[in-house]
Amino acid sequence: MTWQGVTWRSAVIGRWMALILGTLTVLFFLAFFFGEGPPRFSALPATERLRFLAIGAMFLGLLAAWKWEGAGGLVALAGFAVFVALDSNHLKLWAFDIPAALAVIHLLCWWRLHGGPPAGVAPWPAPREIVFALSAVLGIFVLLCANEMFGQPPLMTPTLHPPADLLGAWQQTGTVDVELTIHEDASVTGAVDGATIAGARVSYGRSWFGKLLSWNADYVIRGRRR
Repeated sequence: MTWQGVTWRSAVIGRWMALILGTLTVLFFLAFFFGEGPPRFSALPATERLRFLAIGAMFLGLLAAWKWEGAGGLVALAGFAVFVALDSNHLKLWAFDIPAALAVIHLLCWWRLHGGPPAGVAPWPAPREIVFALSAVLGIFVLLCANEMFGQPPLMTPTLHPPADLLGAWQQTGTVDVELTIHEDASVTGAVDGATIAGARVSYGRSWFGKLLSWNADYVIRGRRR
């Protein structure tokens, strides 16, 4: 195979990898964004608004690359450039370096592929096995994120047997006054702002996947006020 054919096929593979990884990156960002709770955009200063718009452009560009690869890559890269221009320390944030790298891959693949295959090389679609495998990974990632966001507690979370350092009385004063006692059977008694709680229990707040991505807290207490 000629050098032109090798670069052509490499660009086809690179395009699919960038599309799948870009979608995973967007889903990760959305899961984190809604899991932590979106900020009040109207209350942010102008610089913070511009920072969020730049981040939005990065991820919007990765999604747009499914339809307009060159334009999508350019929008994502422009968003990253604005993001870094606001603060050069953003270059150290690997979570935002990844979409920038994917944007560059999109631009390179578009540049190589937009003129059509070289003479003597037939169009080469990505192998179905690879597309199926990448799609399966994407689906599993979405399900794991949904499990961490909406599971109460998430699936794959073991039953909690409270360790010694978790047992006993816990207090907090301030905006919300809390007085709780955690018992050996994982039940919880006490009061929140003077209202007694009933049927409360402590459990793990995240599975191994949530811990891997630093989502949520290790423990969560659920109950109701009387």
